[in-house]
Amino acid sequence: MLSALNAPGCRRHPWLLLLPKEEREGGGGSGGGVGQRQSQQRAGGGSSMPRAGCKSAGSWSKGTGGPEPGQISLVVFIGLLFTRFWFFSILYSIWWYLDQDKPRQGGRCSKALQSWVMWKHMRDYFPISLVKTAELDPSRNYLAGFHPQGIMAPGAFVNLCTESTGFSSLFPGIRPHLIMLPFWFRVPFFREYLMMGGLVTSDKESIAHILNRKGGGNLAAIIIGGAQEALNARPGAYTLLLRNRKGFIKLALLHGAALVPMFSFGENDLFDQVENSPGSWLRWIQDKLQKTTSFSFPLFHGRGIFQYSFGFIPYRQPITTVGGGGPAAPALHQGTVRPLRSPQAQVQRPHRPTLGFLLSASPEDRLALGSPVGSAVI
Repeated sequence: MLSALNAPGCRRHPWLLLLPKEEREGGGGSGGGVGQRQSQQRAGGGSSMPRAGCKSAGSWSKGTGGPEPGQISLVVFIGLLFTRFWFFSILYSIWWYLDQDKPRQGGRCSKALQSWVMWKHMRDYFPISLVKTAELDPSRNYLAGFHPQGIMAPGAFVNLCTESTGFSSLFPGIRPHLIMLPFWFRVPFFREYLMMGGLVTSDKESIAHILNRKGGGNLAAIIIGGAQEALNARPGAYTLLLRNRKGFIKLALLHGAALVPMFSFGENDLFDQVENSPGSWLRWIQDKLQKTTSFSFPLFHGRGIFQYSFGFIPYRQPITTVGGGGPAAPALHQGTVRPLRSPQAQVQRPHRPTLGFLLSASPEDRLALGSPVGSAVI
C-alpha cells in the first residue's frame, strides 16, 4: 500500500518502528533525497484543515490552528447579543448546554452537507483523489492512522468528511469520523457544522464510543503526527512523528478494532514554511507555544489570487490519499487483533506477520503513486 515509502532510495516506513528490532533490520532502505518543486508547478496548474497517537488518548489530534469559519461563528454569536435578535444566542446557549455531549457520542453526520457541490470544486482545485487498496468489512469497526498532518490536512478533510472523492462508493457500509481537537466543538454554531461533516472530539470516550458501536461499519481516523508534526511540513519531504505515539494501537487492541493505515501523498506540498530546523530559535519558540497551548504555529505561505509568489492560498498540487490496509487487512480481519478483557489487562501484541504485511506493497501500487519521495521518522 505505501509502496512509495518502501521504494528504493527512500527511508524506511515509519510503522517499522512497531516491529521488534530484529524484524526492522531488513526492512526499508536508507537515504533518499528531498524532492524540490519547480517554480512552474507552483504557478498554478497542478497536474491538468492532541497530538495524535500520544500516550494519552485524550490529547490526540491537536490542530494546527483554527479554521476561519469558527472565528466567524464566534463573532456572529457574540454580535447577536447586542442586537434585537439577542434571543437567538440565548436559545442557542440553552441548546448548546443540553447537547454538549453529542460531539463525544458520534456527532450528527449529514449526508446532505457532505454531498455539497462546493466540495467537488475544492477537490478539483488541487486535485484530491482517494485510492482504495483493500476491502473493509462493514461488519467491523476500524481505527485509521492518517499520515501526514501537513499544514491544514485538506486531504483528510475532503476524503473523510465529504463525498467528493466517493468514499462511500469505495468503502460501502463504512461511516468515517475524523478526530478533531475538542476546543472547536465549544465554538457556537461552528460545532454543528463540524458534526454534520462527521468530525468528533479527540476525547478517549469519543473514540471508544465509535469503536464500540454495535453492528460495525464505523471508522475513526486519527492524524497521528498532529500539531507538532505540522512544524516539519515542507514540500518534497515527509518527516513523521510516530516513535512515541502508539496509544492509538493500544486503543484498537482494547476495543477489538482493526487498524487501517492511510497516507496522503502531496499533503506537505501545499505551502512553503519558514526554515525552522530543530535547535533554531524559531523552532524553540514554536515548541514552547505548542506545549503551552496545544496548537502549533508554523510560519507558512502559499500563493495569492492574482500572483503565485506569496499568499495564504495553498498551491495547486495533487494529493493522493491511499487507504484500506493493503495485504495487512485480511490478517487483521482474521482475528490477529483481539479485544482485551479489561483495561487493566496486559496489552496483547498482534501477531508479527500482521505488521509485517502492513509494510509490504505491490508493484502496481508503486506505479499508481508515481516516483518515491524522501521520508524520515523522528
